[in-house]
Amino acid sequence: MDSVAPEPAGSHRGRQPLRVLGIFAHPDDETVCAGGTLAKYAHAGAEVRVVSLTKGGAGEIRDASVATRATLMEVREKELSAAGEELGLVETTCLDYPDQGLSEVDVRTLVDHMSALLEDLDPEVVITFGPDGFSGHPDHAAVGAAVTAACHQRRSRAPIRLFHCHRPQSRLLLRDRLAAWVVEMTTRFNGTKDFVHALSVFSRETTALGYAADFVKVEWFPSGTYLIEQGEIATTMYLILSGRAEIRREDDNGHLRVVDESRPGQFVGEEGIASSSPRNAHVVAVDDVTTLTFSASAPIAVQESEPNAESRTRALPSGDRIDARVDTCIDVSAFVGHKIRAVAAHRSQYPIDPSSFPQDVLQEMFGVEYFIQIAPEQELKTSLLDDE
Repeated sequence: MDSVAPEPAGSHRGRQPLRVLGIFAHPDDETVCAGGTLAKYAHAGAEVRVVSLTKGGAGEIRDASVATRATLMEVREKELSAAGEELGLVETTCLDYPDQGLSEVDVRTLVDHMSALLEDLDPEVVITFGPDGFSGHPDHAAVGAAVTAACHQRRSRAPIRLFHCHRPQSRLLLRDRLAAWVVEMTTRFNGTKDFVHALSVFSRETTALGYAADFVKVEWFPSGTYLIEQGEIATTMYLILSGRAEIRREDDNGHLRVVDESRPGQFVGEEGIASSSPRNAHVVAVDDVTTLTFSASAPIAVQESEPNAESRTRALPSGDRIDARVDTCIDVSAFVGHKIRAVAAHRSQYPIDPSSFPQDVLQEMFGVEYFIQIAPEQELKTSLLDDE
């Protein structure tokens, strides 16, 4: 597949650096959707800018020490700037459109504003959302539609190379990767409160966005109930958030022996997942126990599948599926660290410590970014053969 730029960004046709512009709805969209690509081209010498149409004032506050509802917009604007530094951007800008209200803004007004923005910054490459909004968010879809229309109607300068961000349907199970990571440790893993908080946010966001295929949920087990029964097939792993659980091994005569205890910040059930073997012990809640639970897949909704959906996707060697229209694959493996640090810079949304997570898992999840090239449109051919 092609890359975003046809030649090295730092020596773009021997003239000025390549000008790349990302236009998104909220601070953090730039990093989640295209952070690796933005960093890759920035570090190759391109002038990379990002514009967020809102200041993210309706976003969830996931770290109460960072912002309040009254300060959130100011905080998120500063977070975008900090993320831009991690990615190597030359400029970040937040406009003042209403968060959660972009789909209600007059379409002509939005398109005209985007056209003026393109005239002012004169980018050669533009990255934005496609009709699916990457995650289905109405704000995302509204921005993508306006930017796409503005790019198509641009007449005064050279055509823009326009790309829509795309995310694959990943088959990676974070459950399996975490289990292998924990089992390889020489001492039992014991995560801090910060790690527990970070993994909770990270796992739910990555699965919601399709970077992993787990079903992640919070479960509560009353005192005296089983989390795991000895002998059952391992399908689920748990991170204890609160309470204590005992690990009890049962012999052939039914006699029980307590072999260990699990407390908040510790995983249970990882051995069976990592070895694909039946459970070798019971895990019983001593107190009321709350867990972050990782399962292989979400319950299947009872609904008719979308007709011909499979025919509109194609499989990657990994088994992941992507939209059949995807024509651009960017290897950003050398810039995953930049992407994760930029994610962490958006602390009000992602209170994580990048060093807490196994680096091989991050590489596997975020080492490639995909796009669909929308413009310039391919010319209509008059022959099936290139040499006619």
